[in-house]
Amino acid sequence: MLLHIGIDDTDSPNGMCTTYLGALLYRELSRIAEPIDLPRLIRLNPNIPYKTRGNGAVTMSFEADEEDISEIKNLVLFYVNQLADFEHENTNPGVAFLEGKVPGELREFSLKALREHVTIEEAEEVARRVGAEVFKFKLGRGIIGALASIGYQLKRFTYELLAYREPENWGKPRRVNPESVFLADKWAYPFSYDNVDPYKRSVLITPHGKDPVLVGIRGIDKGKVLQVFERVEFGEPVAFYQLYKTNQNTDDHLAPKKIGELRLYDSAVVRGRVAREYWERGRHVFLEIEDETGKIRVAAFEPTKKFRNWVRKLLPGDEIIAAGGVKEHEGVLTLNLEKFYPVKLVPKIEYKKPKCPKCGGTMKSKGNYLKCKRCGFKMPKKLVPVEVPRDLERKIYEVPPDARKHLSKPLVLPGGEEKLLELL
Repeated sequence: MLLHIGIDDTDSPNGMCTTYLGALLYRELSRIAEPIDLPRLIRLNPNIPYKTRGNGAVTMSFEADEEDISEIKNLVLFYVNQLADFEHENTNPGVAFLEGKVPGELREFSLKALREHVTIEEAEEVARRVGAEVFKFKLGRGIIGALASIGYQLKRFTYELLAYREPENWGKPRRVNPESVFLADKWAYPFSYDNVDPYKRSVLITPHGKDPVLVGIRGIDKGKVLQVFERVEFGEPVAFYQLYKTNQNTDDHLAPKKIGELRLYDSAVVRGRVAREYWERGRHVFLEIEDETGKIRVAAFEPTKKFRNWVRKLLPGDEIIAAGGVKEHEGVLTLNLEKFYPVKLVPKIEYKKPKCPKCGGTMKSKGNYLKCKRCGFKMPKKLVPVEVPRDLERKIYEVPPDARKHLSKPLVLPGGEEKLLELL
């Protein structure tokens, strides 16, 4: 009997990690049943406000004897009961079981959970219709991710190796040799990527919370991912590690939409014209773009650092393709930029002083007239419009690695341009 298991929302900012619980279960359940593949880490809509950190659910599939199904389910529920962080108000675990083939309706539900807002009631209704068994803890919001992870088709996937700490080290500073990470990244890049931020000279594989994760190493080649792990030098013991298949860095969360179709918490790609000059507030850079269906504010927030410089170069009338998540900022619906592509750029005009018509010298402003610095010729002050080069190219601009969302696809990966260029 084919049995699918989905688990979500067991962690909190105070500790625990759904992948840790999933890795332990995968080991334990593999003693009872035959795993179909690696466990899968499925990231869902990154814009949902009550998500825990990366909004990741874990799913795994086994070929199990019918007499073992009950034992497997009881073991899963026991682990969740024992390990989930029930004390945190935003931790509301959910578990889902599905026997047999995954139906199309559940696959559609998983895409909605990836790109839009889904309610607990919708998840319960889908579970009823497809014959999935769900278990709610507290509010049970985790059944959304649990069901969606089972239904998710990994048509595109990457790998993430997660190494875990000994319990006595949870909450303490992670001890990883930074130089070894830079050397390993240089050796494996781009098959393993986002291990470091080369501009800030910072290590990205170590999280900062109190959870059990020591490092997370990503890549498109699982052999390279494993070898990067072997090359990293640790200053503390590694309890164990687990390799996951995941939808991270696939851009699968981005759906092409018209601006007027955008709703709160959507992840989308839109094409529009810059409607007004950029403005800044609190180190954030804002634009407004429009198409035939409406307008929306677009933001490059402070953590995107130098990416904001490219946004500042856009002018009213420029046509761009923009990708990101829709959130509310100061009460205004805002597209939080992950990347953009300039489709058409308007001419940039600057007004400059003319050369001296008498001797070709440089003119200097003197109140309401111009005077030649070389020959002293005077003339009324009239500036000349001159078209100057634009500093933007027809290419995709993306946020730096440490500001990148889990699902956003780096341009260094094959197909990193696909989602945006579909709208050309």
